[in-house]
Amino acid sequence: MRKETDRNYGEFRANVQKEAGGLVRLRGAFLKDHNEEIVNLIKHESKLAESENPDHRVTEISKVDGGMDVLISASSLAMHIGKSLSMAYKGEHKYNFSHDEKYVEVDWKRD
Repeated sequence: MRKETDRNYGEFRANVQKEAGGLVRLRGAFLKDHNEEIVNLIKHESKLAESENPDHRVTEISKVDGGMDVLISASSLAMHIGKSLSMAYKGEHKYNFSHDEKYVEVDWKRD
């Protein structure tokens, strides 16, 4: 018979799972003039990643305050998209990692 004071360590482990993925924030005047091209680049990179691993994909693209937010299921894909944007369109980008580096926020900006 189990007492209230007994501990089930499996329950503790279940809560340890961290959120994985990433967010790419796009800002700047350049985005307004080249919105369609940039969205196409993001979708193309997502298709390439998804062909390698079905869990790596863009889950949502939304317009926010004159910019764009892109939710991504894998942190490695978020970083790759940030690098691809910088290589293709220049601009500034920086990475903000969570403590365990399973979630990354990529900020990209070009005026």
